[in-house]
Amino acid sequence: MGFTMKEKDKEILYKLFRDHEDVRGSSRMAMLALRSFIESIKDLKCNASEMKELITELCDAIKHTEPRIVPLIHMVKAFETEMEGHYGEDLQKTKNEATRILQEKHDLLRSKVEQVIEHGVNLVDDDDTIVVHTASSDVTNMLVRAKEVLKKNFKLIILKQDFVKTKLLVRTLSKAKIDLLVVPEYSLSHYIEKANKLFIGAVSITPDAKVVAAIGTANIVGLCHLNKVPVYLFANSLKFSFHPSSSQRIHTKTVSTSQDDVKYMLTTHSHDIVDLKLVDHLVTEDGKIEKPFMEKYAR
Repeated sequence: MGFTMKEKDKEILYKLFRDHEDVRGSSRMAMLALRSFIESIKDLKCNASEMKELITELCDAIKHTEPRIVPLIHMVKAFETEMEGHYGEDLQKTKNEATRILQEKHDLLRSKVEQVIEHGVNLVDDDDTIVVHTASSDVTNMLVRAKEVLKKNFKLIILKQDFVKTKLLVRTLSKAKIDLLVVPEYSLSHYIEKANKLFIGAVSITPDAKVVAAIGTANIVGLCHLNKVPVYLFANSLKFSFHPSSSQRIHTKTVSTSQDDVKYMLTTHSHDIVDLKLVDHLVTEDGKIEKPFMEKYAR
């Protein structure tokens, strides 16, 4: 019996990944996906002889997400390698091995994320005015911890973009009683002189020294670079990709749009590509890394 995931199902899966990544960040989304993978294996009803084919089908789909969710892909590839030799006639035993390995991958990623946050907290200083663009949970958590645990006194300039992301940022950071100034993304030039740091996250960092990041990041990084506002990129080492930026499968969508009496085709992209050379400080689970960044993490 053969199993083939339909293209429509893959498109739904990839959109689900993008939606979660857009709001929570790629590392949190990857951990959520791994937990879902574990639960799906526990609930899987099939013959022992069918299990490898079913798991391989899902792993192949995950490895071709739009865009590539690099931390998740690294974990899935490692899972496939470690599962070799564990498929057998005992279905429950195979399930137990699969869930054990996936849980180890989940815990490894969670540990790396936590280490990035720990290093990032120490880069927040009293009297900072930090520009925040995306709803990266790594950046959000380190800012909350800097305020609530270290009692740092700093301000944030929140760039309003997609309402769902901005709502999450404002709710989370306001709850921590952080001083916020919310302005439209396109108005940063009016406030750039007040800022002394920009904090960003990434979906991946590619061998050709590019950063795949949330849409809008390229313009903001460029403006900060021109105005000598240091750019801090927070990304654990699992975000370094084997594939160049041209192969990151950035999702492109073209839809027919009508406003008043004007109709046109609107083309959008899910993510931006930013030159790593515009990043001043890279922070990983190893702490703040000195330039050139790629020498340490080239895969």
